[in-house]
Amino acid sequence: MVSKKEKKKDKAKTKLRKTKTAPGKHLPKGTNVTKTEFRVAKIVIPSQSSNINRSGPTTKKKLGLKEVLGKLSHFSLTVRTDGLEGLKELLTSACSASLINANLAFILSSLVPVTQDKERKLRRLAISLLPLVLSPVSPSLLSPLHSLLAAHLCCSLTHIDPRIQQDGLTMLDTLLDKAPSFIRSHYTTLLPNCLDQISAKKSGGSGKGPSVAANITESMTALQWRVLVLTRVDRMLDTVVQDKEETGKLSSTQSSKSVVFSPGLFCPLASTTSPSWLPVSSLSNQVTSSNMQTNVKLVMPLLMETWVEARADDTNTRKGSTLTSEMGDLLLCLAGVMDRLIRLALDNSEGGNRDSVLQLIKKKFLVDIDQHFLSFLPYTSQGKSCDQANAILCCLSLAVREVVDDYMLEVVVRVTASKNIAPSTRLRLAKQLLCRDELTVKQRDMVVLALVKVVEMDAGKEKIAAVNLLREQAMRWPQTGVTRWVENLPNQLVNTGEGEKGVQVELLLDTCLELARSCNKILARTFLVRWSEILGSVASSDLESEGLMIQKLNFIKHHCDVTDSQQEMVLA
Repeated sequence: MVSKKEKKKDKAKTKLRKTKTAPGKHLPKGTNVTKTEFRVAKIVIPSQSSNINRSGPTTKKKLGLKEVLGKLSHFSLTVRTDGLEGLKELLTSACSASLINANLAFILSSLVPVTQDKERKLRRLAISLLPLVLSPVSPSLLSPLHSLLAAHLCCSLTHIDPRIQQDGLTMLDTLLDKAPSFIRSHYTTLLPNCLDQISAKKSGGSGKGPSVAANITESMTALQWRVLVLTRVDRMLDTVVQDKEETGKLSSTQSSKSVVFSPGLFCPLASTTSPSWLPVSSLSNQVTSSNMQTNVKLVMPLLMETWVEARADDTNTRKGSTLTSEMGDLLLCLAGVMDRLIRLALDNSEGGNRDSVLQLIKKKFLVDIDQHFLSFLPYTSQGKSCDQANAILCCLSLAVREVVDDYMLEVVVRVTASKNIAPSTRLRLAKQLLCRDELTVKQRDMVVLALVKVVEMDAGKEKIAAVNLLREQAMRWPQTGVTRWVENLPNQLVNTGEGEKGVQVELLLDTCLELARSCNKILARTFLVRWSEILGSVASSDLESEGLMIQKLNFIKHHCDVTDSQQEMVLA
């Protein structure tokens, strides 16, 4: 028989254990029932919505401008690269101009920060997209964004990573080509940041300014880096100088136009045209004279030390006479920077005091300029850069020196008459030389011959300036070698080609008229001898202003007749 204990054990195995509850409380009902209720929440993903209206251009991946620019700030390198590739696809599309003009601020504010990315591939790709963005943009539209470009460009130029500094120079090249208005308005800010790459600030009270820094990378030497930086500085200053020359000519030149009188003809006395746009920066007071003097103090010591270090291995007895082609290029770069910087510092439109700037240059830098640059003129090399460098250094010497000795004057005259000089530089030298009374007749004739070469080259605006200088010379010094040019003026009127009839004949007629009014005997004699040929040549031209030209010819003939009759009375 089964005992009671065994029955209790068997019963405990089959029965579930009940939970003990407090007295008066019972278990809730329905604890083992499965509930079929559920809640639904809607998730909205904007970038994946199929109902987006993309009216603008899209990439091959069906991404618009907003989606592409949003990728440029992503943490992933792959996503940022994909964003730049998509932006490049949009910028090279057929409707890219309208897209850029409508979203310029959005594009630049997203693209420019990538130029400082730690990945070289992204920096190079972002900088390569800047020309596509800036090409269709007008200066007035870009002007409000100058501060944005200046901030990021200065950050690139002064970055702690030398590779980003070099890419900053590439970005500066792009802005020099595509946005010269930005360079002209911010060059005083960009110049110190650009020079920080090659300068090492001196500690102490030496007063000689900064010295060159020994920046050596795996791909280039310190001297090569300095040349790269100084080349950009030269381009910046050249852009500013050219703009000031153009604005000066436009403001000082009065446009004149000959008209045929008719009853009721309206002739406005002054131009009523207004500028097309006004930048916001022009409303603030800007004082840049102190900035230019600071830049002079910063740049000049760097130029001196760069040239001295570059020629440290030169042990020739006549050091500086003969240079290699590389040294000639370096000399041209350094001379251009010095010349343009001093011209800007001496420019009265900068708001500075010309005398104070001259005193600063003479006191601190003139001795070094004479010792390292001017005392070895003229330089020679196998390339053509030395001739232009000689001309620029001569312009610099005449600008900062009040008294020029006979030897230097002879050197300047010979450099003016040499080959391989830009017409604008030759005109600057000739203009400064012809106003000096200490020139000999032979030296004056050499300068006149150099101007005649400029006229024969047909160099556009330089040709007009050269003709004006020759005309003034013929009126002030009629007995010098300029007489041969005056005698040839009637021949030029006869032999002017058909393609040159417009501006060329007008320039020659105005010159002849001014000389005829001054009673130039040489012009009167040759003009009257060839009068019939000149009249026939002008009358046979099919120009709209033919009547006005014939009227000028009659005026010239009248003055020549008066001069010739006076000469006959003197001889009688």
